[in-house]
Amino acid sequence: MSVDRRYYLINGYDLTGMDCDKLKDWKWTDEGEDYFCYQRKGKIQLFDDPMSGTYLYFGYILGAGDQYEFETVKIDSEEVVRSRGYVEAELIKLQELGVITKDPKFIPKLELIMFEECS
Repeated sequence: MSVDRRYYLINGYDLTGMDCDKLKDWKWTDEGEDYFCYQRKGKIQLFDDPMSGTYLYFGYILGAGDQYEFETVKIDSEEVVRSRGYVEAELIKLQELGVITKDPKFIPKLELIMFEECS
């Protein structure tokens, strides 16, 4: 059995623990698949750790690659700033859909997150 490794740099949120029970079934709907199945540069996606489920990240993909190909990516600071608004709007949409917790005490922190995803 082989393990595929993918690498991402996103401008987004660590939503670990903020998902609702609805997310598990919703992710397999057409709308849910739009957030989980298009993990390439320029897309806003959810990442839920397919191996162990230890994280839930959400954000705009600034760079992506795998163990075979990872091109050098130069990211203009304007792209980081511009993507912030897109990600914030999409998070509100997910909260309205009931797949991410809508809790007034939850104030997500927008961060640059770089991670490896194995499947």
